[in-house]
Amino acid sequence: TAGNVIDRDSELTLFLNLPDKDNRAEGFPRNSRTRCKIDFRDGNADLFAVQRFFSDKVLGVDSVQHSQYADGMTGHHDSGSDSFLAWLGDDNRLIDASEADAKFHSDPPILQNCETVEMAFRGRRDMMLFTGKRVIFVDVQGFLGMGKKVEYISVPWTTVTAFSARTAGSWIDNDSEMCLWLDFDDVFNPIRGSQDDPPPPPIPRRSWLEIDFQKDKVDMFMIHRYLSERCMRVSAHNLKSYSIPVSSELLRPTPPGTGEDLVNWLGNNAVSIDDKEADSKFHEAGILQEDEHVAFAFKTGRDSLYLTNKRLFVVDTQGVTGKRKEYMSVPWDSIRVWSVESAGNFDLDMEMRCWFKGFWDNKVKQDLRSGRADIIAIQQYIAHFVIGNANGIAALKYAQSVSSMPAGSMDKFLSYVTNDAIVKDPQAISEKLHTSPRILQEDETLESAYKCGRDLFLFSTKRIIEIDVKGITGKSVEYKSYPLRYNKAFKIETEGHLLNGPGVKVYTEDENIDQNFAKGSSDIWPLHQILSKKLLDEVHVEIDDDIRF
Repeated sequence: TAGNVIDRDSELTLFLNLPDKDNRAEGFPRNSRTRCKIDFRDGNADLFAVQRFFSDKVLGVDSVQHSQYADGMTGHHDSGSDSFLAWLGDDNRLIDASEADAKFHSDPPILQNCETVEMAFRGRRDMMLFTGKRVIFVDVQGFLGMGKKVEYISVPWTTVTAFSARTAGSWIDNDSEMCLWLDFDDVFNPIRGSQDDPPPPPIPRRSWLEIDFQKDKVDMFMIHRYLSERCMRVSAHNLKSYSIPVSSELLRPTPPGTGEDLVNWLGNNAVSIDDKEADSKFHEAGILQEDEHVAFAFKTGRDSLYLTNKRLFVVDTQGVTGKRKEYMSVPWDSIRVWSVESAGNFDLDMEMRCWFKGFWDNKVKQDLRSGRADIIAIQQYIAHFVIGNANGIAALKYAQSVSSMPAGSMDKFLSYVTNDAIVKDPQAISEKLHTSPRILQEDETLESAYKCGRDLFLFSTKRIIEIDVKGITGKSVEYKSYPLRYNKAFKIETEGHLLNGPGVKVYTEDENIDQNFAKGSSDIWPLHQILSKKLLDEVHVEIDDDIRF
């Protein structure tokens, strides 16, 4: 809204995700097309009518008459911050959701008629609202909040790709936080203080949001339960409908001592974690949903990682005492690339990496103790939820189904891929990757295969696979998968004169795939046919989430 004397214009800002070349110049955003800002002359435009227009376009048309106010957190009395440090830090505290719902349906009319405030929070002067469709930040601007200018920021739940709840620590770091990862690139490159200073690191702006809570006023386990309900996909990979309220059972305060019991259990220094025990502990704490179960559980040092049938769940222990813990959830629908790496001769740990949709700190990496984890089973489990419902039908006419072979050893496979005479046969490599090691799914076959030194570059019916043989002995191998369904565009380049061979480039939501081939040794057009078929004509089938390993 408009301010006082100097700032008399109202403003509308749209956050977009249009592609643009990365800009590393100081004082500019990394993507110049992320924000679109429009000024309105004060008194000459109904800003709330404009807000309602965009709410209908982005959140869905408001076609329902408002019939009832929020009741999930009704009656929660706002006793104030009761703490000068919390007031100074602008930490949020829980307030009555029904009062906020009534206010923002009328003055100002921010909410749609069919929209309900389910949770509401107040800081020193600002507010935050959780509705069935979005999270709304109410930013009162001006000196000490006495100005007329107020910014209302709406973040649809469909924009949130990952989230975390962070409990309070000891001593200085005494507040709790909620973090949201969003799916648009709003990263900004700050200007250095002086010419002699090194370039400052980029800042996320609204690509990643961190909100502070007053620890004794907000139940962070309840926040995590709420975010799980609103940000995790349900049937047919859609979000929970706004018309279905979050259960009042999930919004009840966490029983006293629950957090301490969970922290004590997580503090055990055991290297391995029993997945059934982890499942029981997290259900007792209300961390997991009722129909969610833990399939894999790992621990490295003070941190731990869990794979459930709905998400990748990371527990990060922070601070000197370890009292501060961050519970991060990455829904499987947000995973865009993943890899597993076997142990080598010198590096005895295996690794799992997952890149999720986002533009700020969007990689999860976990070291796994050799002999304590089956990375092939982990790879299969991730593949089931990320590409399990992808169309496994071949794009090329000559692609055929493969028959199973007796299981072999990893060493047998590594010696096989060094054979230049047969490495380009996709059918033969399919047979190997269905059994030793079992990387491909049952309905997945290879359509094209290329050898680059010791490495393999493969196109299957569901993904692009890079097999990177590492180290002097080649014992450490990384298997990296790029689901075809999430690729944005592609180009192929035929070979030229002199040493210029053919090449292919696939544009993904994160790092692009750029592969060149030897001159005269590769036919590039089958790749064009595969990518055209899979990127332009893909049918999604719902995933069965009841798989167990």
